[in-house]
Amino acid sequence: MNLEVRAISEKHNVKIAIVDLTDGFKEIIKLQKTNPLATVALGRVVANTTLLSLSIKDGDKLNVNINGMGYGGKIIAEFEDNKFRGYVQFPNFDAQQIDTEKGAQSPLTQTVGTNGFMQVARYTQGNEPYVSRVELVTGEINIDFISYVQQSDQINTLLTSTVDLDENGNVNKLVGMLIQLLPNSREEDIDFIEEKIGSLDHLNKTLIATTNYEALIKDICDDAKILGSSENLEFACSCSNEKVIDSIRMLPKEEIDKIIEIGDAVEVTCDFCKKEYAVDVEEIKLMFN
Repeated sequence: MNLEVRAISEKHNVKIAIVDLTDGFKEIIKLQKTNPLATVALGRVVANTTLLSLSIKDGDKLNVNINGMGYGGKIIAEFEDNKFRGYVQFPNFDAQQIDTEKGAQSPLTQTVGTNGFMQVARYTQGNEPYVSRVELVTGEINIDFISYVQQSDQINTLLTSTVDLDENGNVNKLVGMLIQLLPNSREEDIDFIEEKIGSLDHLNKTLIATTNYEALIKDICDDAKILGSSENLEFACSCSNEKVIDSIRMLPKEEIDKIIEIGDAVEVTCDFCKKEYAVDVEEIKLMFN
């Protein structure tokens, strides 16, 4: 299932969105070959990026890059035109490196790290990207996304996602929820949502347990109006031969000269979908003649 549900409550001045990206994320994990910890980290970044992207216009793109110096390395997710993709730098790092002693950081925090940043780039058609960066707070990803939205957009937001794995580390489900207060919200709206939701852990367990997301939204806000429900979300990669050629054009002249001198084709593998590209040296010569 790849599904999004969006709703609004006028009584409580909030908008709510839920995404279930299970099917597409299984495709990503098959390509990335992640261990369970990297799977959870990447899943949360992909789901939360998608939730933040539901309000962007067609043709616009959102890119999230997390680099906390953890064992998983850089984690990147993108969303554009109802398509999502994700990448983790070290997908199958040695999990024995994780410190399990009492008082140590959680395994997920050690996977993501906290000595770094979360960078969000918003690309709108015909304009330079708007890029903002915040320091990581916990490395648990959900709190880091909440912190980003509150610092960058100054909007009271609850954002959470969770990955459910079976005993063999395979993905059962990837689901996430966004609850965002509207500009005319009141203090009692905040109190209402906090009382209804409880803890993030409880909310995540509820999201895993159900597939009737419209009912869950109405259970939170009984007046909620469903604005849309769609199964158009999908995993798809935006890489192309043209983009590979464009990246070659940006290389320094010294590197181009060296490529031509050696005479071998330039081989490139997409980090996201693992598709392999080869650009013949004759084609490269034509670019710079």
